[in-house]
Amino acid sequence: MSLSKINPEATGAKPGAGRVVAVTGTMAAGKSTLGRMLEEMGWKVMDADDIVHGLYVRGAEGYRKLVDALGAGVLTSSKDLDRGLLAAAMIRDPSVYATVNRLIHPLVREIWKHEVQESLRLHPQRPVAVVIPLLFETGAEEGFDLRAMVGCRASVSRRRLRERGLTPEAADFWLGKQWTVEEKIRKCEKILWNEGSLELLRDQAKRLAGPGRG
Repeated sequence: MSLSKINPEATGAKPGAGRVVAVTGTMAAGKSTLGRMLEEMGWKVMDADDIVHGLYVRGAEGYRKLVDALGAGVLTSSKDLDRGLLAAAMIRDPSVYATVNRLIHPLVREIWKHEVQESLRLHPQRPVAVVIPLLFETGAEEGFDLRAMVGCRASVSRRRLRERGLTPEAADFWLGKQWTVEEKIRKCEKILWNEGSLELLRDQAKRLAGPGRG
């Protein structure tokens, strides 16, 4: 079943319940933080980055596909996937970047679509959020009831990425692979701006969640 064919209200949910929201935004804007806030408000939340981490675990399908395609050069001495080595290879070699995206993105989408379907089947009145950093870049934006973006200025993203330990060169590379803030704003129905305190973001999350869900 495709995501676009799911109709939560046909399962007996109250109007407006069981909606499926895509959460996207630029790097270090606060997407995962918003996801955790929505989860605290009772939403079912899936995060594409968490799914990727699961796919990278030794023996997982993503791990096997990457090792088959790229070889042992992306593994640690204990045969675990070295995410640092993989990221460096993606920055250094465009073909590696393309290979990782080609192999991993379809797996991620398959997993979150299945989880959305299961959540709506088991809990049809529970709203769902899927945090997808590359929502538009990977063409995954269709079938959602709402597309919400967490945004901040590029200078704020770069500062936060430096605080996380990324070099300026690495930050520029990853930011350059994403749509700009302005491009994402034009494609999203809901904008949450995150340059202030967590409480300011939480207030916006409550408005996104709707009455009675804060």
